[in-house]
Formats: sequence, structure tokens, C-alpha cells
Amino acid sequence: MQPADMRLNELIRYVKEMKVKRGFDGTSLEQEMVLFIEEVGELAHEVWQTVRTGGVSEGGRRDLAFEAVDCLIFLLSIAGMAGIDDLEGYLREKEAINTLRFG
Repeated sequence: MQPADMRLNELIRYVKEMKVKRGFDGTSLEQEMVLFIEEVGELAHEVWQTVRTGGVSEGGRRDLAFEAVDCLIFLLSIAGMAGIDDLEGYLREKEAINTLRFG
């Protein structure tokens, strides 16, 4: 069962406003995608550190969380830049399709 209140659309609006306020609103969609991929690489590095050290320490969990948040911010930014203002609606639609496919 899907959550009733996901609030992704509010986060998209927040990210748009935050980018303007901080002066990061001058990127193109392609540049934003490159920055997103860079953040995914940083998240992958943190996951690798976790695997290499044999588990998630409290500090490692925080580092992983921060990198995941960076990825989420860029992903929401890309959605907003592409005019996807109702990501929640698309998530529900896609999950309905996935439920039919996979149960």
C-alpha cells in the first residue's frame, strides 16, 4: 500500500527556491545531470567504504545519509527543471504499473 502523503512535490518547490537563494540556479539540465552523477559517485564511494570496513558505523551511516541527501536534492532539481511538478502523481502511477507487473 502506497503512503497517502509523500510530499515530494513540496521538496521540488523547496529545492527550486533554495537553488535561487544560494545562487545555484544558473545550470542547464545537462549540467545538473552531470552534478547528479558526481553525487551518485560519492554515494557509491561511501557504500564501498561500508563494505570494505565490514559494516555501517554511526559515522558511516551519517556520511551515507548526507550523500543520499545530496543525490536526492539533485534528482529533485532535475525533475523541477524538467517541469515535473507532480512527482508524487508519477510515483503513484508508476507504482501501480509495478504492482501489476511484480505484485
